[in-house]
Amino acid sequence: MSIQSILCPVDFSPMSKPVLDYAVSMAQTHNASLRLVHVVDQLQGFDSYKILHMTAAEITFQLEQQAKAHLTELAASLPVPTTFEICFGRAPDEITALAAKEKCDLVVMGSHGRTGIAHLLVGSVAEAVVRHSPCPVLIVRQPPEA
Repeated sequence: MSIQSILCPVDFSPMSKPVLDYAVSMAQTHNASLRLVHVVDQLQGFDSYKILHMTAAEITFQLEQQAKAHLTELAASLPVPTTFEICFGRAPDEITALAAKEKCDLVVMGSHGRTGIAHLLVGSVAEAVVRHSPCPVLIVRQPPEA
């Protein structure tokens, strides 16, 4: 099996750091390129609401600009060839679509480890990606709290 392209979704949560460490390690081991992706929820259906005097489009634009700044800095700091993309929509759909479009060999992503009612209400991005990914998915579990 040859791993040449690794996709790593990042949400800038504390869990992103250990996930990124795994992705970088895998990229170094296999001499692969790394593609970071951040998915911005488009806040569909909220166009008629004003949140902090901003429209949904303005909030989405702000989130995109913040993500672009973080990803630019992050990609430049990594020791492997790294590119990034910002997508808009449902995270599982966008991650699996990008993995297919870019013909990625591996997705490395985190699991926040939600169970019970939290899992039922929030769902699991990782679970949906595993079910629909066109390539293998490595799930990095959240480390147990000390």
